[in-house]
Amino acid sequence: MKRLKYFVTIIILTSLFACKPTVKFNEPQPIDTKNLSKFPKHLQGQFLNVSDSSVLLIGDKLIQRIYDYDNKIHPNQLDSTSRLSGNTIIDLKTNTKTPIKRDGDSLIIHVHYIDTLFHMDYDNVVRKYKGYYFLNIRLDKTSWEVKRMQLSKGMLIISSISTEIEIKNLTKIIESPQDSIPPYKFSATKKQFKEFLKNNGFSIDEIYIKQIKKTTP
Repeated sequence: MKRLKYFVTIIILTSLFACKPTVKFNEPQPIDTKNLSKFPKHLQGQFLNVSDSSVLLIGDKLIQRIYDYDNKIHPNQLDSTSRLSGNTIIDLKTNTKTPIKRDGDSLIIHVHYIDTLFHMDYDNVVRKYKGYYFLNIRLDKTSWEVKRMQLSKGMLIISSISTEIEIKNLTKIIESPQDSIPPYKFSATKKQFKEFLKNNGFSIDEIYIKQIKKTTP
């Protein structure tokens, strides 16, 4: 069903980790800092996104984003490859059946999608520095995207380098990027990266609230 595929595609394209980076580094940051073998226990768990109610699930080596919500459409929005039969939408090309609920003239489709954002391995490394956790994602042999993650008082904040002010700040500290057009590539020393952090070098992308497991008496 094209309509359902459309919404799943939008989820993938708008995922935090799927966005094309504006800045990249020639090696994981901060340099001369050891990689973590797994996420610490206090970082592991479920976190609720404050803007779209998606859930971020952090395991010992894995970060996944879970979308679970109802989408309401009108039958007229179904295309010619879909047929409504009772409480089911049938994809006439694949014979896939999608259960739906009815709400007056509308159809309610339940969307459940799990997107793996980060898997700690050779191409995705995590380093801890100054109380922050830096997610380094390999883009190619000599390019890495870097995101900053912090947990404070149950609030998980993931940040990136994306604004014009941040890029100018980084350019001033490092003098000049290796690339003249975006995505800009930088080679930073540990001292330079530290100075960039002090100057509020990362802007907030998303905020999550840690979900506390309820214990039965």
